[in-house]
Amino acid sequence: MGKIMRTDLEVRKHGEPSIAMGAGFIALDIVQGRTSTFTCTGGSCGNVMAILAWLGWNAVPIGRIGEDEAGDRILVEYQKLHVDTRYIIRDKLVATPIVVQRFTESADGERSHHFSLSCPTCGTWLPRFRPVTIGQATSILESNQTPNVFYFDRVAPSSLRLAKWAKEQGAIVLFEPSSRGDEEEFLQAVNLCHVLKYSDDRLGHIGSINDLLSAHLIIETLGEKGLRMRWRNRWSTFPSFRTRAFEDASGSGDWCSAGFLHHIVASGTRNFNLMEKADIDRAIKFGQALASVNCRFEGARGIIYNMNHQSVNRVLSSIVKKDPIFPESINVRGALDLSNFRCPVCDSSLSKSCKNFRTAKFNGSPKTP
Repeated sequence: MGKIMRTDLEVRKHGEPSIAMGAGFIALDIVQGRTSTFTCTGGSCGNVMAILAWLGWNAVPIGRIGEDEAGDRILVEYQKLHVDTRYIIRDKLVATPIVVQRFTESADGERSHHFSLSCPTCGTWLPRFRPVTIGQATSILESNQTPNVFYFDRVAPSSLRLAKWAKEQGAIVLFEPSSRGDEEEFLQAVNLCHVLKYSDDRLGHIGSINDLLSAHLIIETLGEKGLRMRWRNRWSTFPSFRTRAFEDASGSGDWCSAGFLHHIVASGTRNFNLMEKADIDRAIKFGQALASVNCRFEGARGIIYNMNHQSVNRVLSSIVKKDPIFPESINVRGALDLSNFRCPVCDSSLSKSCKNFRTAKFNGSPKTP
């Protein structure tokens, strides 16, 4: 068993770059870290596409962002990661979504993250997600690209149309909702996907969800407890990997999703009906292992900023031996600092307001916008 695990827990590029397309939440994250505040591309879809690009895929996100500085920052980072941005639509009628990530610490030093959708200075709602329209998606539907996988995390007429198109092209479709929203559209999305993945804290409270789903594979994440999956109507539980160092769990689910897809496609089988449970198990463990490594860093994709494939593989090998060791940061790429970035609502300096907020929060007097 140990020998198999060592082979599986390794970042390896596919022989030829696979194509991943994803539609959904792409945003600019403002991360109020322990020592600095920085921005990076975020949102579940935004993260999964960036991670797959780092894993060697031709990643093609589909999103609608504004003609603003936040949108500029997203494109700058995507270009550094060699993400294919041909279907990132810049729309002057909308503003790029922005999410502020904050941290709190308990009396015993336990750290947790929280997301805010409002400006730390004025308390006004920051720009929200706007899906691409059917008209904007037409060029994709008429393209000659054949994706290996299609990922979506928000239900909209355009994402449903794109998921149906991708499935007809033979792509593996993964749907990762954060809420149910419109019941009819939600069920349409479930019927279109091969893999439904959701977190217990978001959708686990809906007791009937497992009775309604027609997905081939259901993955329910359970935070630090790991996850459980339903494959061919039988449930299995996968405990999480343990690491010595912990900074931030944000983005862990996105690393798990990307790692799972990467490993499944590497297996060479695209028909879910022909897959063996062992293939699914190995893919899930690989995704979980990447998620555990990312918890070492602040931000949803700290691995990308601080490690390369070789250093990640050394850590994965140590995880197999149940003695996880993290190398020093080698600063492969840096996230963008927050200098001169202003709130699109009140025009206040987010660099200054986030710094003041962080100081107040860690002094035990959190400010609520």
